[in-house]
Amino acid sequence: MTAMPKSRLNRLAQSRFVLCMRESFLSVLPVYLFLQLTGLLVVMLQALAPDLVLRLQPELLLFAKFKLFCWPLVMMSSFTTHFARAYGIDPLYALMLVLSLTLLAFLGGSGGQSVLQTSAWLMLASFVLPLASVMLLCKLIAWMPSINMSGVARFSPALSKTVVHGLPFLLILVVLAWPAMLLSDVLSKPLLNLGDQIPVGLYLVAHIMISTFLWWMGISGSSVLSFLTGDYAAHHEAIPGVSLGSLIYDFMVPGGCGASLALTFCLMWYQRKQKGPKIWHWALPLQTFNISEVLIFGLPVVGNVSLLIPFMLAPLLNCVLVYLVVVEFRLLPVLGSWQGHWMTPYGLNAWLIGSTTASVLALQLAVLTLSTAVYRPFVKRWVQEAQLGEASWALAKRMNIGPGLEMFAEARFVKRHEAQNEWGLQAQAALRLLQTGTLCMHYQPKLNLRTGQVVGLEALLRLRLEDGSFVQPGRFMPALEQTGFGDLLDLWVARQVADDLQRWNAAGFASKVAINLSAATIGNDDAFGEILAIMIKFKALGLEAELLESSLIKEPDLVRARLGRLREAGVKVYVDDFGTGYSNLTVFHSAEVDVVKLDRSLLEAAAKPRGADLYREVCGAMQRLGYEVLAEGVETPAEADFVAASGVCLIQGWWVCRPLEAAAVPAGVAAVSLRFSKQARADPAALAQA
Repeated sequence: MTAMPKSRLNRLAQSRFVLCMRESFLSVLPVYLFLQLTGLLVVMLQALAPDLVLRLQPELLLFAKFKLFCWPLVMMSSFTTHFARAYGIDPLYALMLVLSLTLLAFLGGSGGQSVLQTSAWLMLASFVLPLASVMLLCKLIAWMPSINMSGVARFSPALSKTVVHGLPFLLILVVLAWPAMLLSDVLSKPLLNLGDQIPVGLYLVAHIMISTFLWWMGISGSSVLSFLTGDYAAHHEAIPGVSLGSLIYDFMVPGGCGASLALTFCLMWYQRKQKGPKIWHWALPLQTFNISEVLIFGLPVVGNVSLLIPFMLAPLLNCVLVYLVVVEFRLLPVLGSWQGHWMTPYGLNAWLIGSTTASVLALQLAVLTLSTAVYRPFVKRWVQEAQLGEASWALAKRMNIGPGLEMFAEARFVKRHEAQNEWGLQAQAALRLLQTGTLCMHYQPKLNLRTGQVVGLEALLRLRLEDGSFVQPGRFMPALEQTGFGDLLDLWVARQVADDLQRWNAAGFASKVAINLSAATIGNDDAFGEILAIMIKFKALGLEAELLESSLIKEPDLVRARLGRLREAGVKVYVDDFGTGYSNLTVFHSAEVDVVKLDRSLLEAAAKPRGADLYREVCGAMQRLGYEVLAEGVETPAEADFVAASGVCLIQGWWVCRPLEAAAVPAGVAAVSLRFSKQARADPAALAQA
């Protein structure tokens, strides 16, 4: 898979639409399982107690109709609610609009439809109407002139919502009323007649591929295809006596979509030594009856690029094998009806298929073996990398920030799996390292060479091990940032620094402190909002922000907007590690930062004449553009002398002071200020020579 298609698949998996679809289904999964299991119970009663079924026939028919209409309406309500929340629309008004349109469609149809036809168009309408209604509501509310409802909201918040949503509600109801009334007539007919246009083998391949990919996106592929084709697979034969549906459900997809029973077997093998509950503990009993939703949503397979290939390849190869054996070469004799229920357990249905049981079992075993062979290498790697997820929850718990930022928890889950291929092993090692120690903050002073005073501190994350030693963040931060945890760490740092500032303030010590913001925080609305709120709350105590230069080139418009919000709030903004190879002066200058911190690599290069000239030119250019300049990594008097001669008065590095633990900061800063202020008073010109 090339980089571009994979990138597009990643974006698709993380899109707001797919995330809403996934969360919508998960929220009503208990209802789905209840309906499916009760349906299975009815099938078992028909086989074991036909007389009882005959006596209960009126009640069972009523329940069957309830099932057909209940599930589409439940999904419609769930889709509407989740879409509305995702796009900032009041869910109540969106749900009322969708239900009104559904009622119009039901009452305005031409009639004459069977219960199955009505259920079929309701199933597709459960996707179409919520999406259309929410999108139109979103567009209309954004398009309408803003109305100041603060006065009304003070007396009645509900009335203010009614005013804002009322007119768009009425407009959309009028606009969509006629299309909705035509909906049931249009959707009651099959939209695609694939089976009449293409050979049986090609139809089976198309059915398997489309259905499986829809399931990977979190959409019920079997339901969608059943509607679009008029349930063609169930009513048309591949060969006399054998329906297409029987080939699919009795052979090609053991355990449900994607041949997921093979995936479960691989998980059972590779997770056999791991302690604690596993998702397959819950999924396997249901997979016995070909209900795979618990596994594909809970693992997840849905939206997981790492498992997309085996999830689609296994049923495709099964399709080819079964087609060749049953249709092309007729190796399985047809001795009776092959019409069975799709929930009949794989293997057990061999006794219900009108053929020789041994031959059916042999083909099913071959299919399951082939599927397992396809999944095995992918699951082996997956299990090794999935330990990252378990460690991440432990990390969030230890940091006392919960499982993440809830509004974007699902997107974070997808991003973690997206990054596993390249960074999974490094992230596992980093998380294991974090479990061996305690996160803490160190602070390094920033010095003004001209006054000899400490002008602020940079907050530096450290890991304290049990033996008292400290681990630099370079050993764990890069991998964690790449796998979606940078914003969690930033949030912990911001809260910890705020606590330290309050303790220092209570003890009579005050200093500005800059905290580093990762690209993950800048790119996440919720994470950035959390940290901005902390910075505004503690701005009076001196909180400032530092941003890596490399972050400026990622979504520059978004970064510019974020930095604008920080500066509007009165937060000073530093750009850290300038000169590390990402420099783009156009993007950099448009970001409107306050202070440029020159990376130590530039200072090291200044040991040679060309490097020294470059350093001086960079300092001069930044100052002419109106930026303050701070030299990082000053470790010797000679380097301090060179920096001062280049016109830079703000420095930071071990020559000034090593990073200090929080408890040692007040005394450490006082000692640094005393040391350099005495030299500044005695001989300001010679301070850099100290």
